Amino acid sequence: MSQISAERNVKLFTPGPVNIPDRVHVAALLGSYHHRTAEFSAVLMDTLEKLAPLFGTAQQVMPVHTTGRGALEGVYRNIFTSDDRVLCCTNGKFGEMAASTLKRCGIPVKEIFPGWDTPVDLEALEKEIVEYSATGLVAVFNDTSNGIVNPIDKMGELSRKHGLLFAVDDVSALACMPFHMDEWKVDAVVTASQKGLMSPVGVSFAALSDRAWKACELNPVRDFYTDFIAIRKILAEKGETPGSTPVSLVMSVHEALNMIYEEGIENVFLRHKAISAGTKAAMEALGFSLYPLEWEQRSDSLTVAKVPAGISAKALSKKMVADYRLKFGTGLGDMGNEYIRIAHMGYCYAEDMLQCISAIECCLDEMGISHPFGKGTEAFINAYKKTKSEGTA
Repeated sequence: MSQISAERNVKLFTPGPVNIPDRVHVAALLGSYHHRTAEFSAVLMDTLEKLAPLFGTAQQVMPVHTTGRGALEGVYRNIFTSDDRVLCCTNGKFGEMAASTLKRCGIPVKEIFPGWDTPVDLEALEKEIVEYSATGLVAVFNDTSNGIVNPIDKMGELSRKHGLLFAVDDVSALACMPFHMDEWKVDAVVTASQKGLMSPVGVSFAALSDRAWKACELNPVRDFYTDFIAIRKILAEKGETPGSTPVSLVMSVHEALNMIYEEGIENVFLRHKAISAGTKAAMEALGFSLYPLEWEQRSDSLTVAKVPAGISAKALSKKMVADYRLKFGTGLGDMGNEYIRIAHMGYCYAEDMLQCISAIECCLDEMGISHPFGKGTEAFINAYKKTKSEGTA
């Protein structure tokens, strides 16, 4: 594209990247600071301080100059070595990616709970820990491939009981769903800018427990680019990062955090929970089936649903963009033409989802699936209001 398009933007309901508030865009434009200045250092440190409650930790949050994938690889290379034996929960696309990353890093790994509709069995997990003589555990909190949420709190208890280092991918749920790193006994957590933090792609954040920091210190071959010991050192001494800090991205995240704190963290969580409940109710009312069929807890970040018989998920997605300038995700892998993935994370409110659901109703009608108009929006409103009235995230 050789010039800026005057065509109106497509509103995103994709599970990353998400819609970016104007305030966040403006913050990036105004952020012409040199990265080695007191003015920018103050913004950086305030950003990290504001992130800590979202991580649920008293530890220092670290900035990482990569996407979430790079930061996760950095964590694995910092806290694990080829002498470790890591169990990796692979009940979703991003759990599978974690296992592949560990293998690429030369870290022995055993995949557990394979299959995208396989819940974590805690009794089986403890058995695997003992039989494999595991020293580490890796899991995804909220996997956007299938909309599952893993029981990180209970997995953390087992990890600590058996002395494992527990690393968690919280890229797609931080600032959307409560996470309690310290309370849940998690040793390393990573998130990224482009989901619940409603900012452009490109910067990540990580937090490590005291146990994980010790592992870093003892690791003779930890990664160079994401050396957490080096990051911690210059952050403590100068309020800076190694290398050239992505100033505009940090400015974006800082402004997004200001918005989160203005709304109130618990209110943000409740908004996500209520929108999620409403969206899932709407999809079922319109003849979609939620995925997985049975799950103790589904994501508040997105809704994954199988399309009604006779409908192509890809055709529905294409029509939504062409007719209404609204875009959601379709399924990954073999699920591509049967499932849709509607994100409701970050900069997303009830009015946005009502627009999306109304458009889905119109598209379904034109594709031969008829419902009384308003059936989906009515289901959304009822579930949304009920969840809001209950008042807890």
